[in-house]
Amino acid sequence: MSNSNRRPLLAKLASIAGVLIGLAGVAFVVRTLLTKRDEVSDAFSQLNGVTLIASLLLGLFAMTLIGFLWTRMLVTRGHHAPPRSAMSWYFAGQLGKYVPGGIWPIVGRAELAVRGGVPRPDAYAATGLSMVTTYLAAALTICLGSLLSWTYPLVGILGLAAFALGFLAFSNATLRTKVLTVLNRVSPRASALTEPRRLLILTATHLPAWILMSLSTSVTASAFGADIGIMHMLFITSASWLAGFVVVGVPGGIGVRESVFTALAGTALTPGVAVSLALASRVVFIAVDLLGALVAHLIARTAPSTKA
Repeated sequence: MSNSNRRPLLAKLASIAGVLIGLAGVAFVVRTLLTKRDEVSDAFSQLNGVTLIASLLLGLFAMTLIGFLWTRMLVTRGHHAPPRSAMSWYFAGQLGKYVPGGIWPIVGRAELAVRGGVPRPDAYAATGLSMVTTYLAAALTICLGSLLSWTYPLVGILGLAAFALGFLAFSNATLRTKVLTVLNRVSPRASALTEPRRLLILTATHLPAWILMSLSTSVTASAFGADIGIMHMLFITSASWLAGFVVVGVPGGIGVRESVFTALAGTALTPGVAVSLALASRVVFIAVDLLGALVAHLIARTAPSTKA
């Protein structure tokens, strides 16, 4: 079988596996809701709705930061990307993650940038680089959270070691060429992965977004009256989001993120409160995406026309 025929087959198998994992995650969450329905009902009865507004705002700041960094990647590639318009492209593209297939957050965001005048190769390259550095930052946050909270410290130690080795390997021109050659077989856009120092800087600049997302989830936890350390939440939030992202074919990581979150938070919270928090956090971030898209669209409409 040729490489061109093998790629669609592997993509299809990965998508099927992702859907099965997602269904298993949904089944796990539903089972927990049913078996712990009294705890879940009690948790939601104590929910402080006002506190959720603060959670939503923190989540909105986190997503806005990621969007801002993406617009800077477009600008540094030499393209005019008006901030108000570019943020509208970003948030509208974010809604694509709720469409089955896994590629729509990239396609949606990049194609909107293309409509805005950015050449297609550069729009996809910037979007791919944004996704890579965002989730590299998530992996780094997992390491830091596990060590600072001393939750699964071996994960943090091994993760940081993997980061160090990966950076050293990517810093070597010969090894980097070989790595990109392999990655190009998966995605032709892999060559846009920039040079090592800039990749490291971009990864580091995404860390505050994950801290804000974790703070948002901590505030949601406080709305349930749950007490969980912020460093522990840093580990749980980043790990659950990353798990939801890497499982291909599951819209928005639905089921996967919640099951991982519930399993990890179950060490500090009762299962009923953990699954309630996972579901409430999901609702908060759906609201973040919708509110962000609405506000960014309204702001973009106030932008002065560039036409003569």
